[in-house]
Amino acid sequence: MKSMRQVLGFMSAALLVLGFSSVQAQDDEVTYNTHVAQIINENCVVCHREGGIGPMQFENYDQVRPWAPLIQLKVANREMPPYAYDHGIGIQDLEGDWRLAQEEIDAITQWVNNGSPIGPADITPPLVDLPDLEAWNFEEEFGEPSLVIASIPIDIPAGGNDLWHKHYVETGLTEGKCIRAMQVKPRGDARAVFTTPILLSKYLTKKLASMRISVN
Repeated sequence: MKSMRQVLGFMSAALLVLGFSSVQAQDDEVTYNTHVAQIINENCVVCHREGGIGPMQFENYDQVRPWAPLIQLKVANREMPPYAYDHGIGIQDLEGDWRLAQEEIDAITQWVNNGSPIGPADITPPLVDLPDLEAWNFEEEFGEPSLVIASIPIDIPAGGNDLWHKHYVETGLTEGKCIRAMQVKPRGDARAVFTTPILLSKYLTKKLASMRISVN
């Protein structure tokens, strides 16, 4: 009888441990609702939303799920979010740093490898506070831009490869100014614009003190 009680006690303990391990594994599972949604909302939706420059929308699970493998690839290779900065040389503590932390990259990778589950239905991902598409990014800090420079209009075909158009626009500046911030603001359909490098001529760089230039 004692032996039977010992066996039953051992089985109960085993079941308890098994149940605890199962619950813990469920709590540790990376899902969209518990982990991934917040990462995407805070880092991707600013562009990948209705009216944004991203070619697809990532505002909810149904929009994100079909692109999960591509998201994993781009994030793991640090191609997205787009931020061309060396990860091993120079100052790494940057203000307004768009780069994902390694823990965030690992979470997205694990989520996709596990089949991209949506997660518990009773957990609602936090909403992201998105800036107005018509507003200037630095308006709260610096006010409206001191100078808006219009670019040359470009016709974009509906299909084909990326277009890299190079043109020069006069600033109209006649005195030395210092650029505090710059922003490229697409006109028309923002989805037609992806990357916009800006080069200031050496002459302009030497001439530039306390002004924000925004390119429109």
